[in-house]
Amino acid sequence: MAVPEILIVGGGIVGAACARALAHRGVSATLIDAGPEPGAATFAAAGMLAPFAEAVPEDPILSLSVRARDLYYDLGPVLKQETGTDIRLRTDGILQVAFTEEEVAHTKNEAAWQRQSGFAADWLTQEELRQAAPGIAPDALGAALATEDGALDPIALHTALLDSAEARGTRVIRGERVEEVIMDQEVVAGARTAAGLHRCGALVVAAGAWSGRLKGLPRPVSVEPIRGQMIALDWPDDEPPAIVYGCGGYVLHRGDEAIAGSTMEHAGFDASVTEEGVRRIHHMVDRLYPRLAGAPVSRSWAGLRPGTPDGRPMVGPDPSIANLWYATGHGRNGILLAAITGEILAQLYTGEEVEYDLAPLDPGRFWTSG
Repeated sequence: MAVPEILIVGGGIVGAACARALAHRGVSATLIDAGPEPGAATFAAAGMLAPFAEAVPEDPILSLSVRARDLYYDLGPVLKQETGTDIRLRTDGILQVAFTEEEVAHTKNEAAWQRQSGFAADWLTQEELRQAAPGIAPDALGAALATEDGALDPIALHTALLDSAEARGTRVIRGERVEEVIMDQEVVAGARTAAGLHRCGALVVAAGAWSGRLKGLPRPVSVEPIRGQMIALDWPDDEPPAIVYGCGGYVLHRGDEAIAGSTMEHAGFDASVTEEGVRRIHHMVDRLYPRLAGAPVSRSWAGLRPGTPDGRPMVGPDPSIANLWYATGHGRNGILLAAITGEILAQLYTGEEVEYDLAPLDPGRFWTSG
């Protein structure tokens, strides 16, 4: 079998996005997908496109995150045409609810700097909030509305990206786990699984929270799992759909469910759901959205987000190995940044001009020259 030009290690949303972007540029690629790991972030994600949910004015990747969100507005219809899969894109905005005068001042200030920076944001009064989301706690004083934010179905997106890549010639190897990256002198020669050695011309590390576990890399990868527990409740038939942040969590309407989360826990690779985690989320839901209070938990799960020390992903080439690339460490923003990560990596790999400031994503920022 011919040696692929590039080997992608990791079959989650980021690996799939890289595969599609490379395939659409004619690059011969093979993607190795270990299969649905317990806690795999793609399949646990809520799917929000929320660049402003936790943003601050000095965030070095805020503009990139907004462009990442906007990319899906064009990509969604294209994927539907290519694959027949609807990624269920929503663009009805995200609410950030304020319950105290201090939160009102803070949230209004956030909306103000977003508008001053050229982004769409509104302040909803208490009455306007009631009209938009009547099930929210009656003592909420108002909310900032990021009018262009939204959500999508992450599993549908993952399916569409992989189908699109395969239709363009990407080979997907399912059910094999890469155990080691094989180096030959100062270049990557391939990757080893239990089935044997897969040779390649270049390699992309896109293994999410498991990226730091890959053996054979020239230096440790600064990615660790951060557990996020989530629950699902029935969404009342007469409650308008909404996506709401507040009280330290969020509630998202999807289909006939309310998706609520989430915790942030350093628990290693333990993807267990705990009684305490579920209790905390349920308490948040009861406070934020009394319309859902008391609803039984229909299901619960946990995802392992790939976190980095500064909270930003690693996207780009290794600082010293010419044919080694990284697309990992996306933390809570894996779905939001997946498609644009694929585009950036493919542009860099093929020598295209990249219009974004990539310094905040540079993998080499975690390593000294020595």
